[in-house]
Amino acid sequence: MKTFVSHRPWSSAMIALALSFAAVPPARGDVIITNGSFESGFTGWTRADQAGSEGTFAVQTGTTSPVNGTPVPAPPRGTQAAMTDAQGPGSHVLYQDFVPTLPILNGRLHFELFIGNRATAFSTPASLDFAITAPNGGPLNQQARVDILRGGTDPFSVAPADVLANLYQTKAGDPLVSGYNPIDVDLPALLADQAGNTLRLRFAEVDNVNFFQFGVDNVSFTPVPEPSSVVLCGLAALFGVGRYGRRYLHSRKA
Repeated sequence: MKTFVSHRPWSSAMIALALSFAAVPPARGDVIITNGSFESGFTGWTRADQAGSEGTFAVQTGTTSPVNGTPVPAPPRGTQAAMTDAQGPGSHVLYQDFVPTLPILNGRLHFELFIGNRATAFSTPASLDFAITAPNGGPLNQQARVDILRGGTDPFSVAPADVLANLYQTKAGDPLVSGYNPIDVDLPALLADQAGNTLRLRFAEVDNVNFFQFGVDNVSFTPVPEPSSVVLCGLAALFGVGRYGRRYLHSRKA
């Protein structure tokens, strides 16, 4: 006598498993940012300081700033972060060039920032020059910003033709000290438009009023899968479940 085993309990469980696979996007890692955690110091990054500046971006460890020993949060990822610190005014840039490629054309840029403005306010003229004087925006310049620039651009430029996207900028009324705060920016239109072109991710800080620590950590692009890819993954899993189920039942009937 042939034995028939009901497939309903097994099928419902496997369908639930397949649906769980469908809810998980295909894993694709960070493919364009090198050393975004700064655990290898500044490998992959370029530092630039305006002539006459005090200080630079330095490696931050522990809970004090690299130069002045000011209390700051510990790096949020690993043991190291990048941080500006100085005993005098200056303008400091940290950047990395990258080329948008297919895995991240629908990508999300993630980074975490510490803001440590020791002045009484932010001053944000359209300039990264710490030595500016009127009428070029006024004498005060105390700010931090994050931008995507065209490749090969002067790292201190804020010209609209050079800045493809301003991703973050301090502004009047912001908390003077905060972070490390995570920031996520979706960039599908920009990355698709610039596919194959060299772009420049820039972190910049300028101060000519008082000390300013600007911390950066955990920089990465995370691909955001399109809904169609998730649906196809689920359908493929369900097809596999049905096919395996039929073969299983056939073997039990034989």
